[in-house]
Amino acid sequence: MRVERLLWDARGNRRVPPVRAFDQAVTELRRGELERICEFNPHGPIYFIPTRPLLRALARKIGRRRVLEVAAGDGHLARELSRQGVKIVATDSGTWERPQARMNAAEKRKHRGRNVPGLRLGANVVRMEALAAIVRFEPEVVLACWLPPGPLLGRLVRAAPRVIEIGAGSGITGDIRCWRYEHEFLDELDALGRCRLDERPARKLHTRVTLYERRPPRRRG
Repeated sequence: MRVERLLWDARGNRRVPPVRAFDQAVTELRRGELERICEFNPHGPIYFIPTRPLLRALARKIGRRRVLEVAAGDGHLARELSRQGVKIVATDSGTWERPQARMNAAEKRKHRGRNVPGLRLGANVVRMEALAAIVRFEPEVVLACWLPPGPLLGRLVRAAPRVIEIGAGSGITGDIRCWRYEHEFLDELDALGRCRLDERPARKLHTRVTLYERRPPRRRG
């Protein structure tokens, strides 16, 4: 299938697809087919699909700061950012190596008996819990891409000086309650990335990039 050839090479290694070719290929798919490919392909699930323009823009935003990616999964984003000159360490707890760990009760019932691939950690990914990794590596920026809904994003924001979250909107990734912290929407990056939800890119894109940054306390007097 054309989309699969854009996303993986013959050995199952992730590719960075050309934006125009990807958009055209997914537009030709039936509704729901892109997400099915991303979830049930034999190489393991994928969520965010970085493009060259996104990688270049994100690398410029990061600059020379030391980066820690948490929940890095197959390590694809970290590998590609390192090729852009970003100093980055990728980590993941390995929780989603078991496919059931990322499913809710309804999904477990629906896919019972089906061969669902786990999320294999990339060779460049250190097996480590996110908060422990922040303590160990002392990053200037934490990169979090497609975190599951829940408290993890808030814990990262409280533990790190800067967090760049790449997500797909409230209820799908991250935690909208984190907007109470100091943050900035990086709108200039949103249209550059692609994800498993972008079935009709010309009509709607789902990526949202948010920077959380702790400001130093103001001096009195």
